[in-house]
Amino acid sequence: MEKIVIIGGGAGGLELATDLGDKLGKHNKAQITLIDKNSYHLWKPLLHEVATGVLDEQVDNIYYASQGQQHYFQFTQGTFTDLDRDHKQIKITDINNQTDTIDYDILVVAIGSTSNDFGTPGVKEHCIFLDDQNAAIKLRETLVSKFTRFCSIIDDKDSTEQEKIRIAIVGGGATGVELASELPHMVETFGACGRNKMCSDLLDVSVIEATDRILPALPETTALSITKTLESRGIHVLTKTMITKAESDGFYPKDGQTIKADIMIWTAGVKAPDYLKEIAGLESSRSNQLVVKPTLQTTRDDSIFVIGDCAYAMQESGRASPPTAQAAHQMAKICYENIVNLLNNQPLKSFKYTDNGTIISLHDTAQGVIKLGGKSEMSVKGWFALIIHRLLYRMHQASLLGIFKTIRFARASKFMYKTKSTSIFSNRD
Repeated sequence: MEKIVIIGGGAGGLELATDLGDKLGKHNKAQITLIDKNSYHLWKPLLHEVATGVLDEQVDNIYYASQGQQHYFQFTQGTFTDLDRDHKQIKITDINNQTDTIDYDILVVAIGSTSNDFGTPGVKEHCIFLDDQNAAIKLRETLVSKFTRFCSIIDDKDSTEQEKIRIAIVGGGATGVELASELPHMVETFGACGRNKMCSDLLDVSVIEATDRILPALPETTALSITKTLESRGIHVLTKTMITKAESDGFYPKDGQTIKADIMIWTAGVKAPDYLKEIAGLESSRSNQLVVKPTLQTTRDDSIFVIGDCAYAMQESGRASPPTAQAAHQMAKICYENIVNLLNNQPLKSFKYTDNGTIISLHDTAQGVIKLGGKSEMSVKGWFALIIHRLLYRMHQASLLGIFKTIRFARASKFMYKTKSTSIFSNRD
């Protein structure tokens, strides 16, 4: 029986494990093993909602072990540490810090990406990244702790402390913009839970972007409209601002004054994990991504496939596919078909990325573009865009859980949304 090992349970990895399990594992045609350092899956584009308390990770997560039982694949919790191509083995460190060796016939690397600080001094030491659910929870705890301490300051009439909570976010992409848009609502919710002196007026949020505008993936007119929406909510959008270093008091731009901040968040770019750089002699890109052929097999080993953010898949346009959830989803589907074809000695298919558009959530509204057939664009905004944005997440859930279970998840999530703020904020001293 063929052993298929998938490293990484993100959007692409978990979809692939589920599909292969239903196709091959169910009929004992292959043994499917999924490996991830966490015990559950959470859709990465919604990490900013976990960080601000909008999304309850306890309701919306999908446990790998449970998913495996229902879809005929095995799950092993551990951190990938090494690859031996000659013996077709990988090494992982399990939750007990023990080293384990796992054999494979076909290996799929779907590890995802991490934040890229571009070597900027002080960023690792002073900034919070938003790489996974643990980082999102850490950011949420940091925000709530800061809000709580600030309450005691404004309750003290003799206090000479600053008058606002300063939050600076470096990176004007989707993550930075969506996170910034949720922060005023988070403060208002905090105030509604017994901290009646807290309101969004006490928040000083800045989004810092090195280029001449935020959201380069969107048309300029749409990005400008979103900029105006952010500014109307009191959020500062600073463009053409190159950060040269970070220190405990804030960010230091190449030109201009220091951008003071109490909480510093870095969302300026992504790269594949450093340990993937030329691992086991495989070809890699400048961002540590593993270079793949059109079939998503690595250029130096046909038994290894790579999907998602850690794959460098060059397209006919002369650009590599972007590190996005929709690209990971499309790769997972092609990888699934190619692995099945490979086992059946059938020709493999080429991966061609289709850009279906980008929609940015702004808490109670959304803006963006959708592409019809990957060609013509249609701008969308308001409640219609917000519905599409929510449907993208539910479609991802449906691909893993089925329609009926997804509906139950949506109902539970809606109920928890109404009570989540109380569980996060009201028990603070």
